This record gives sequence, structure tokens and C-alpha cells, in this order.
Amino acid sequence: MDMYMDSAVAVVGCNSRGIGRYSCELDVLVVTGERRPSTSLRIGDVFVDLRFASEKDVLKPANPEYAMSMAVSKPVRDTSLILSTSSAANFAVMEESARKASGIRLASSLKILGRAESALTKGALVDADFWLLAASYEFGYALLLSKEALPSPSHLLSQLREESKGNPKGFECMSIGAGLESAGRAGCGARLEGVTVLHDVLREGSKEATAESEWPKARTEIVGAKAEELVTRAELAECYSFLGQELVDGMITLLKAHPKRTLRSLTEGRDRLLGERLVRQLGLARSESAVRSGLDALKQQVSLLSRKS
Repeated sequence: MDMYMDSAVAVVGCNSRGIGRYSCELDVLVVTGERRPSTSLRIGDVFVDLRFASEKDVLKPANPEYAMSMAVSKPVRDTSLILSTSSAANFAVMEESARKASGIRLASSLKILGRAESALTKGALVDADFWLLAASYEFGYALLLSKEALPSPSHLLSQLREESKGNPKGFECMSIGAGLESAGRAGCGARLEGVTVLHDVLREGSKEATAESEWPKARTEIVGAKAEELVTRAELAECYSFLGQELVDGMITLLKAHPKRTLRSLTEGRDRLLGERLVRQLGLARSESAVRSGLDALKQQVSLLSRKS
């Protein structure tokens, strides 16, 4: 509040909806005319994800998921009533925003499935495994959004279970695609270690300020705190799923930083950035039959959800 005294401030994310855990960071939106990248930081014992937006972006977000988030945001300081106006306006179009957001995620899932199938055809099993993982999360998000539920990464499985009551096929398909059969304590520990190393690679691999702001050390600490609490609660599948989303985000950022390279070229050969041990820790070591089975199941569910949309 003291850092941005002239700005409207709101809490968004899971804390604004009353589902935050002790380890969940505060997602804070600051309305400002200055363009600033989102960042994570630690203030005392509290972790904070800071997001910045203009008044125009808050009143009419271009991204329908942002519109849904604004509809259920909790204003902390709103002297100009910009946040109250935004909340009312975006709540009024919640159904339309959810439909659009689900469609975008579903289209993304279908596109990524194509990448997975192409990689499998070329014998690039690690690539196929990764793209199946990414497509599964996009499908999971699409499924929740189709029911007007805002996905929260570290609550994703519990949300999907709740929304899939009476029709568990979508949840089961996402679980298979995300490789949750490896969600034991050992699997969670190995993936957390792998994600931590991946974050280090992202920070060290670029000296640009924008890249640094995307992957601050605080983000790694947030991930560790969430994973530790989920393991303590014996929510091992939720932990493994959450870390899988961090893996996908990190790997896609790494691929964007090396646009002429594939995941295979980043994990094999003399110029590789990620070693074989790290790939195994991240959980990208499924068999060809497991990947193919996951692809077939996911394609069927994506098609079904598409027809319902």
C-alpha cells in the first residue's frame, strides 16, 4: 500500500475467493498508468505476486480469464471506484467470458496435441511427453472455465474433482495426461528439485531485465513453500500436478528464449542445456505406450468438450 499510494489496489487469485492456503502468496493487482512486468517478491514473511494494469485493462480486459478474475476481485483501496466499477461490469459478462476463455484454452490444447503427435512420429519421446503434459493442463483449465470456475494452479485437482462429479472422464483423462501415477513423495521431491534447477537455468541464461523479472528468486521460494505444504497435507497428487504446471511454464519460457531449438535439442547432444538426470527428475520419462495412451484419451475428451461448447 505504501509502495503505490496513488493507485487502486485489489487482491485477486485464490485469496480473493477464500480458498487460499497458508502457503499461498497474495496475488495483488495495482492499477497504474505505468507499464510494468508482473513480479514476485517477499515482504517480511509474506510472498506477493504483483500484477500491474491500466484503468482501461481493468474496466475491459482483453483476456477473458482476466475479466473473470476482475469479476471476483476484492478491492483494498478504491478511492476512484475503478475496481468496484470493473467488478460489476465484468461480473455481468461472466458467462460470456467463461465461454471465450474455455474456447481459447481448448484450442490451445488441440494445437499442442498436434505437437505431441508430431514429436512421437519423429521418435522424440521426451518432446512428446512434455507436449502431452502441456496439453493436459490446457484441457483441465478449459474444463473448469467451461463451468465458470477460475482455475488455481495449486488447487487444480480438487477443483476438477468438484466440477467433474457425475462425469469423471474429463478428470481421469487429465490425470493420465499429466502423469499423476508418479505422484508419490519421491516423485514430488524429485520434480521440485528439477523445477528449482530449471528456474536457475532461466535466471542464469538471460541478462535481460524482463527475463529476470519473470523468474525472480521469490518465485522459486513460493513454489517450494506450496509444494512443502501440499506434501505435509499428504496432497501428493495436487503437489505433483502443481509442480507440473511450473515445469510447463518454465520449459515454454526456455523454448521461447531459444526459438530455433526443440526440446530434444535442449536435452540431448553436446550443446544441451538440460541434462538427462534433470529430465528424469522433472518426470519426462514416460514410455512410448504411456504417452500414446494419454494422447488418445485426451484427444477424445477434447473433442467431446469442443462439441459441448
